[in-house]
Amino acid sequence: MNQEDLLAFRREIDALSEALKTKYDPLFQKSGAEFKKDLTKDVGIIHKLEPLSEAELQKVGPVAGVDGSVIRQGGAYPHYVEFYQGLALSMQKKERRIRRIYTPLLAGDDAVSAEKLHDRYLAEVELEAAMALVEEEDVAVLMMDGGLLRYAINSPAKWEELRGLCLAENTLLVGAIKDIKTRDIARRMGRGRDFYDREYLAGKLDVGELLILAEDEDEEEKGKTAAGLVGAFYRPTRHWEVVGMDVLTEQKDALNFLARLLFTLTPKNGRGVPFWIDIVDREVKVKQKEVRLILEEAMDREMMERFFVSERDRRV
Repeated sequence: MNQEDLLAFRREIDALSEALKTKYDPLFQKSGAEFKKDLTKDVGIIHKLEPLSEAELQKVGPVAGVDGSVIRQGGAYPHYVEFYQGLALSMQKKERRIRRIYTPLLAGDDAVSAEKLHDRYLAEVELEAAMALVEEEDVAVLMMDGGLLRYAINSPAKWEELRGLCLAENTLLVGAIKDIKTRDIARRMGRGRDFYDREYLAGKLDVGELLILAEDEDEEEKGKTAAGLVGAFYRPTRHWEVVGMDVLTEQKDALNFLARLLFTLTPKNGRGVPFWIDIVDREVKVKQKEVRLILEEAMDREMMERFFVSERDRRV
């Protein structure tokens, strides 16, 4: 960029900064005490979480985490291949992995369908790994990385399989949500849908406080209710950010216990998720250089260059 470009972008960013301050300053300046004063039972109830004691942790039983990974090699549609991997890993080092590859070149899917399949296949490898572990090993608590609703949306049949299996095996199922995308709190507190819950709750809860949402019939919440889920928010670390969690409706009596467990397993200077989820995340990652090596070793070189090497990679 030349100097004129830099100055033009600087003016745009200055304007963006002012617009954000105008919208968010009144919200961010509101204290936690003011927020709690305005909180009604129609919104939810705040509980104080205590970490599980050593004796309580010993009684929990085997805890496992589930996460998935996907990486794409190639260029624009349809000339790419995607590598999917789902991992369910217990703290006792019992694991189940599910792997899948996909390319629209052979499937014949259009670009829109291929993108939808991306979300479906990622959900499926995670669900299949989770089911394999619960079926074959003793699992007391199964922690999924992210909200549970996305499984019900992206792979409803397999989601119902996992749900039924966990209930049959008395396995507590919980979704640990780092990136909150709902907009329920602002609506319930009379602010329409102006703010996401992540923004509205920032700095409003003390460390160890849990906000359990009241039952609600709003359209945005019906998806979670229809999926048989109960949601809550809590602040696990010294950082101002709040994280979320989902549990099955049938297991809502265990919500406080599961929140205490997640709170206990989350490093107080960390990014807000249980340390075991971070370990599973690292273990499941599919790396670009590994994918490229697999293609180079297992596929005809000319075929790989023709279909799965992007123009950018050729320039490099």
